[in-house]
Amino acid sequence: MNRIIITIVLLVNVLLNVNTSFASQTPNQLLNAVYQKLMKVNDYTVEANIRSDIPLIKIMPVNAKIYFKQKNKFKVESKSIAILPKQSFTDFSKILKDTLSYMAVFAGTEIINARKTQIINLIPNEDTGDLILAKLWIDAEKNLTIKSQLTTRSNGTMLVQYFYNNETEKYGLPDSMVFTVDVKKFKIPKAVAADLNKSSKPDNKNDNKNKKGQIYIRFKNYQINKGIEDKIFTKS
Repeated sequence: MNRIIITIVLLVNVLLNVNTSFASQTPNQLLNAVYQKLMKVNDYTVEANIRSDIPLIKIMPVNAKIYFKQKNKFKVESKSIAILPKQSFTDFSKILKDTLSYMAVFAGTEIINARKTQIINLIPNEDTGDLILAKLWIDAEKNLTIKSQLTTRSNGTMLVQYFYNNETEKYGLPDSMVFTVDVKKFKIPKAVAADLNKSSKPDNKNDNKNKKGQIYIRFKNYQINKGIEDKIFTKS
């Protein structure tokens, strides 16, 4: 009986210590833990399937290959036009790194897909940059970003959902992502934009002001920290 009581007490203490450790973290400490996890990735290549669901744009799913190398070298290779929000791959780590450019504030918690997340608002210290506001949902136990919402002057509001499997979450790299973008402000490839302008009627332009579009990306065959030559990023 005494052994059972002692075991229960030890388990309770462990749980209390875990909860306390999460609670004692400042927003900046939690963001730094996420950033340090991402920094374990020196480079990667990955195959991606990109599917877009954007009003007035008809484009078939695209297969692409993505290359990334520190610091912020990024390239997408595809035989077809790929609508891909590049800034969500390269700018995110920049935001996490530059802690002096914003004030980070806890804004509560939320359960997302059975994960408890800490919500953190990032408020820029100056209003002259592109970023207006960032909102992050962080799994504090595994130092993973589960959802982000970035409001910028150039692209409006972009909501991103991140999904992981056991292999990819080790490095903070998603297994799949879902982007929700403002159709009015989202930057699309020039060739697609030209077709869109030809097919759009004047009375439809106002209808698109508040419309949202989705971009779905699935990744497979990650090759992480295998080394990538710099010339890959200079090839046209």
